[in-house]
Amino acid sequence: MVNLEELLGVALKIEGSGYAFYSELASRSSGKNKKLFQSLADQEREHAKIFEKIVSESKENNGLEPLNEEAVGYLRIFAETSIFPEIEKGVPADLKEALELALDVEKDSVVFYEELLKYVPQKETVQKIVEEEKKHFKDILKMIETNGK
Repeated sequence: MVNLEELLGVALKIEGSGYAFYSELASRSSGKNKKLFQSLADQEREHAKIFEKIVSESKENNGLEPLNEEAVGYLRIFAETSIFPEIEKGVPADLKEALELALDVEKDSVVFYEELLKYVPQKETVQKIVEEEKKHFKDILKMIETNGK
């Protein structure tokens, strides 16, 4: 059986990988790009802290009872097959490729977190992360459009 702590562990891995990805891009960039990548990295780190707090609160409230494997098992599989293979490729040397990879990961992260909302008691907090991830998606898309010209 999957419990909420396991799903939150997946969220922590997503955020930790996002932090490393954007930090690497920030270290390779300058100007506005560097500033955006550093901001994205900082936000991913903050999201990880929020998920750590949710895990801690859930443990304190004995909220880690097993969830229905059929209902949430696909979430773990979705992350393992869609998000992590993309992140684990590493940061492409080409900026456009890196941005397209980031766009895919942000999109898939939004899907994962929107499904996670069904199971966490801290719905407002996770909804805020969803909105921030959607903003990341828009910022990256804008950067692709700007750098493509």
